[in-house]
Amino acid sequence: MSALPSDIAMAPDPPVRNEQLPLRARIYFFAVASATAASTLPFLGRLQHTHDWIAFLVLGTAAATAQVFVVRTPNNQAYHTAIPFVLAAALLLPPELVALMGIVQHVPEWLRMRYRWHMQTFNICNYVLASMGVWFFAQHLILSSSLFGSETARATLAGIVACVVFVTLNHATLAMMLRSAYGFSFRETGLFEMENLSTDLVLAALGVATYAFWQTNPWLIPFVVAPLILVHRSLSVPQLQAEARVDPKTGLFNARHFAAALAEELGRAQRFERPMSLIMADLDLLRDINNTYGHLAGDAVLKGIAEVFRAQLRHYDVPARFGGEEFSILLPETPPEQALEIAERIRRAVAEGMFDVETSSEPIRATVSIGVAGYPKDGTDANELIHQADLAVYRAKLQGRNRVLGASSEPLLMPAERQTRLVAVPEDGQHHSVLPPAGPVQPKEERRSDPHPRPHAVHGPRFLALSWRLGLIVGLVSAAGVGAGIAGLVVTWTSKDILGLLTVIALIGIGQALALEAEGGSISIGAVGCLAGAALFGPRAALALAIASAAVEWSARRSELHRVLFNVGALTLASLAAASVFKLGDFVPDGTQHRLAVAGLGLGAGAAYFAVNMGLLSFALAVEGHERWWAVFRERFAWLLPHYLVYGFIGGVMALAYEAVKLFALGVFAVPLVLMRKTQEAYLKHTQRSAQKLRQAAETIQSQNVSLEQANKLLKERSTAAMESLSATVDARDSYTAGHSRRVQQLALAIGRELGLSQAELDLLGHAALFHDIGKLAIPDAILLKPASLTPDEWSLMQRHAEEGARIIDRLGFLNDAVPAIRHHHERFDGTGYPDRLRGEEIPLGARIIHVADALDSMLTTRIYRAARPAAEALAELRRAAGTQFCPRCVGALERILPLETLESDAERAPAASVA
Repeated sequence: MSALPSDIAMAPDPPVRNEQLPLRARIYFFAVASATAASTLPFLGRLQHTHDWIAFLVLGTAAATAQVFVVRTPNNQAYHTAIPFVLAAALLLPPELVALMGIVQHVPEWLRMRYRWHMQTFNICNYVLASMGVWFFAQHLILSSSLFGSETARATLAGIVACVVFVTLNHATLAMMLRSAYGFSFRETGLFEMENLSTDLVLAALGVATYAFWQTNPWLIPFVVAPLILVHRSLSVPQLQAEARVDPKTGLFNARHFAAALAEELGRAQRFERPMSLIMADLDLLRDINNTYGHLAGDAVLKGIAEVFRAQLRHYDVPARFGGEEFSILLPETPPEQALEIAERIRRAVAEGMFDVETSSEPIRATVSIGVAGYPKDGTDANELIHQADLAVYRAKLQGRNRVLGASSEPLLMPAERQTRLVAVPEDGQHHSVLPPAGPVQPKEERRSDPHPRPHAVHGPRFLALSWRLGLIVGLVSAAGVGAGIAGLVVTWTSKDILGLLTVIALIGIGQALALEAEGGSISIGAVGCLAGAALFGPRAALALAIASAAVEWSARRSELHRVLFNVGALTLASLAAASVFKLGDFVPDGTQHRLAVAGLGLGAGAAYFAVNMGLLSFALAVEGHERWWAVFRERFAWLLPHYLVYGFIGGVMALAYEAVKLFALGVFAVPLVLMRKTQEAYLKHTQRSAQKLRQAAETIQSQNVSLEQANKLLKERSTAAMESLSATVDARDSYTAGHSRRVQQLALAIGRELGLSQAELDLLGHAALFHDIGKLAIPDAILLKPASLTPDEWSLMQRHAEEGARIIDRLGFLNDAVPAIRHHHERFDGTGYPDRLRGEEIPLGARIIHVADALDSMLTTRIYRAARPAAEALAELRRAAGTQFCPRCVGALERILPLETLESDAERAPAASVA
């Protein structure tokens, strides 16, 4: 059986040499193959005398085509929709052709998927045995016998026996193979669970309907495809649900599923007082990887890290991609100490791993920064745990990346083992307060508070009060609908087939009673019954169908009176419109053309039903809400048009089937409609859960963003303050240069403003100027304070302070744009400077400005190796070296902002301040 877990191979496997089944499975395989041969070989000699090749060709083609469209479930089972055609062939064809059906059915699938030979052979044998069982018990013993009363009784009994025999043989045969080959128990296979059995029985029932259609008129067989499409879509729902939980890029769970798993595990930990830990991991420098090797390389690294997670974690841990380059891992039953060991194992594995990327000839490396938080030590709810782990990640990045840190109440810039503070850093300048908590977040009010209804069947407009405009619309619609319905009843009344009409009304009532509640309305499949009634009974049924639908809805939900009246009028008018379209089929002569015309007109009838029904509802909503009618229709209801086209087509096919087999057709079509309702229910529940989780996730993310912004701001303030203290430490090492960095900063900002830099550029320039000499922390005092000339080796070491300063500031993370100005502030305009010998406009403008400001302050202050120079002489020196050592633009800007008298007064004060 193909629409059920009948295949051993669920995906194409590469050919593997010497791969064999266990001995017990091989014995069972040959037993099944022998049984298949024994049941089919005696009949194959009749092939030359067979005359049913046309039926075999049609059903075999349909079964082979359906076999290719597989639906895979999360528990690694495969479903096809070939059963209806296989079972119909077993009821219609002689045994020699039934034996060939299993082979023909699987040939296209084998050509496409190339399963291993023993798997494909077993699948063929499994189907052939089940088909031959149906032929023997249903066709040979029942349909071909006269012991069971009338023809209708024999057909009914044969259909029931065929369904039971096919499903039983197929499931039992497959279950034994799974037990022999893989050691699965019958329960573990899931083949005898109600979900699998009910699905197969439904498809087998459609096979009986296919047989009945063929016996009536073979041209009706194409219309079996309509319910099969619905069944195929319903079988895809579990797969879609699984895909909704998985991140497609890494194969890990996504943030939505992780939030649900975290909430569930946190609740369990609270109830039973058990430990639980949370890991947040952030890929370091993903932007550099993307910029260097391309975004596909970044994706490859993300996939590689996901593989590391799978290899290092336990089977019950929950790894997820939290967003971007950030991952989250839930560790149930794990205290923080053990979580830190797991996190360190992951960090080490990532750092030691090599990631192959297409844009690099050699594998690249990557690292992760990891934060760990534990329940209940670091937090008692999901938001607090995520927040604490996130802060630990920030601390890990500030401390140099590629490390694991646990959640802590320590300030982010304070290491766990504090070293002796620098003497030059004032003690009273330290600030150790805990990060403030995020303030309450008020979600923005949406423009429209009412959610948009997404109905599959009409329901009244949602109104808080009945205004005069709405009252007028309700009155007109209800009056027009009731009046037109009564007129149609009077004009076309006949007592013919009252039982059928009552049955359709009952089906509509049942469908409406089983409607699913959604935000803003209800979802039901009652429209299919209304369209079928319009096709079968014409205008005389319109009012009755509308009243039945509205009455059932009122009894279930106690809708307001104006809603009931509106529904009656709108549904009646919609049914009349559909009946008018179906009436066009009367102009087509009876026979096959007429049947095809009715089925095709079902599409037009569905469109007419949709246009009248949703058009009136959209107009009422637009009037009440002071909106444009077309905007309401397009936004809320236009997406339903394809559904109503399908509904109309099914309604037309139901009408044709009713003409052929009467009430039995309505029962057959009720099965896929109920299955479709279950699909809608599963989809609706999944959508509602997803929407709720998304809202919760949005609120959580917004709250965390506020908190992280505050933390980031505080980090920047503290980091800047620390760096300023270090810069002051550099100046304090030499009494002659005290205040040098701050004066260079002021001069550089003045030059930048003169050159027209923006405020953001001035901010970066100010930081770069303040920290331009911070690399001198790496220069020994013996060289930095040496009163004599420096040796070549000492001068080479002194020149490294620009590179060291750039490296120190780059580690901060938030002043990356200031790094070039710090690194190149000793480059000369003619290209003879250091460290990279840049020249002219190649030198960053900030570096050129700092070079001029640094040189001016150096010449105006007394140094250990020379006295201060007069201001006029210093300015003349700058002017003379413009174009060779200094940037002419920067020197010109300095001349414009510093008049000579100002320079002289500053020069007089500077030596005095230095001596003091």
